[in-house]
Amino acid sequence: MVDLNECVAFEVNGEQVSLYDVLKLAKLNGSLQLIDDGIDATLIQQAAKQRGITVSDEELQQAADEYRAANDLYDAETTRVWLETKNLSYEDWESLLEYQVTERKLRETLAAGLVDQRFAEQRLSFDKVAISRLVLTEEGVARELRAQILEDGADFHALAREYSSDAATRPAGGYAGLKLRTEMEPAFEAAVFGAQPGRVVGPIKTDDGWELVKIERFAMAALDDEMRENIKTALFSEWLSEQRSKARISVPLLEGSDEE
Repeated sequence: MVDLNECVAFEVNGEQVSLYDVLKLAKLNGSLQLIDDGIDATLIQQAAKQRGITVSDEELQQAADEYRAANDLYDAETTRVWLETKNLSYEDWESLLEYQVTERKLRETLAAGLVDQRFAEQRLSFDKVAISRLVLTEEGVARELRAQILEDGADFHALAREYSSDAATRPAGGYAGLKLRTEMEPAFEAAVFGAQPGRVVGPIKTDDGWELVKIERFAMAALDDEMRENIKTALFSEWLSEQRSKARISVPLLEGSDEE
């Protein structure tokens, strides 16, 4: 095996740093995503080959055109300069594009016939609701503010800006944006999805304290294009995780980076 101490990874102020030293630091910091990405890419390429998935010249050209448009690479010179800044050759870039097209085609193949089924099985889990939060440390104060809102017509958002202990949402009057049903604890989910838009529910005990929650609007799941893409991504991630768990994987590069 190649001695990693003799492989220069980079130089800093004239000092050469070996690949061994880079890998040792990566191992110590747990920063080995590059290895994981390489393993995933290999599993994807193996699966594509087994299924006879290939990339045509037309598909590769379309991918290149789309990439240029998305990254403002409108002429050959701009593309050349961009490649230089990324330390890529044109052949490297073509290989990356081919891999991306291959991954996309495999993803479509694996998801074929499963998207509608997954949506039907897990439809409720895709529901979202836009909420505003008013978080208090004491239940009594939360109940008092709820009474002011329901009985005296006090403005929820104004109270949130004044009293909420949640620094992230307080400046926006408590507005927390869209939340998935699956992100919520059971009691929180039941209270929120059991209410009508515009209603205030609570106080609800959470890890952050006692919460009053205003239901801004519901975004109930629909099998539109965005949802289809999200489900395909989830199915592909599940498949890749399963492949990793079944694969025989060894990393001699890391095993060989330990000192004797």
